[in-house]
Amino acid sequence: MRKIIIDTDPGIDDALAILLALSAREELDVLALTTVNGNVDVEKVTKNAFKILDVAGRTDIPVYKGNRKPLMRENSMPADCHGDDGLGNIGVAESAGVPEEESAADFLIRKVREEKGEITLVPIGPLTNIAEAVQKDPAFVKNVKEVVIMGGAVHEGNVTPYAEFNFWVDPEAAKIVFQAGFEKIVMVGLDATKHVWLNPALRELLYQINTPVSRFIHKVTRVYADAHWRQHQKLGSELCDVLVTAYLLDNGVIDTIDAFVDVETQGLCEGASVVYPVMKYKDKMKNCEVAVNADTGRFFEIFFGYLFPEYLDTVKKMQG
Repeated sequence: MRKIIIDTDPGIDDALAILLALSAREELDVLALTTVNGNVDVEKVTKNAFKILDVAGRTDIPVYKGNRKPLMRENSMPADCHGDDGLGNIGVAESAGVPEEESAADFLIRKVREEKGEITLVPIGPLTNIAEAVQKDPAFVKNVKEVVIMGGAVHEGNVTPYAEFNFWVDPEAAKIVFQAGFEKIVMVGLDATKHVWLNPALRELLYQINTPVSRFIHKVTRVYADAHWRQHQKLGSELCDVLVTAYLLDNGVIDTIDAFVDVETQGLCEGASVVYPVMKYKDKMKNCEVAVNADTGRFFEIFFGYLFPEYLDTVKKMQG
């Protein structure tokens, strides 16, 4: 069983990524959620983390509140595609959950020290908490098994022509993480996530499945789908963070290349991930595996197969 800590800024796709991870009880041991400023402010995302755990029936999982702003700059604008509350403005009842007293970064440092070489970090928001832990504890990097990140892009960004949202919010933190020397980093960015698109038919199926979890997903993705139509005139929504969880369950869902990744922290390309494939750039040393493609059919078989297994055959038929 893979031990993971999900560092998150829920966020609609974060919510789905967490729900998928929690559904895989035999494969993934979710030790905790750590929260970070991103899609909305850290107070809201922390409340949302508890709401998601309530929906999943997993209130046993602790939540540690993290940074309220990037490492070296003031807050950036929130992501407007997630609604004012970060969960699609659906009015989910307040949770009684209270975050642990220990900060997210201090918890990360302590936990990976206690279980050295056993824990996979899964940051699916800005990398502020991870970078803070790197800066605070010289041993932190060597205590982590691997880091699987949702962020970045080889080609086109989604906030600027160059920058993906998570890296754009805190580019200094992203740069620190890629330069830290982790044993293994996997970057699942926009080149891969663009292939995991929740189309209207699959979203309708979630409604018809009619369980508390499926109806929750259907509701929260309404605002998300509206934003994708408003911005791109595309029907459906991209499930960026969810692809990271799918990868943890089935590494074959993405194709990767070995690369050296750096992050631009200022100027026209601020927040951009600069990806050097090491096969081409012989002077660069690999620090990352970068996802460049994803198998759409395989992804949705993973998603529905874990969350709603009785509907897996229906999903397969719908995908041809």
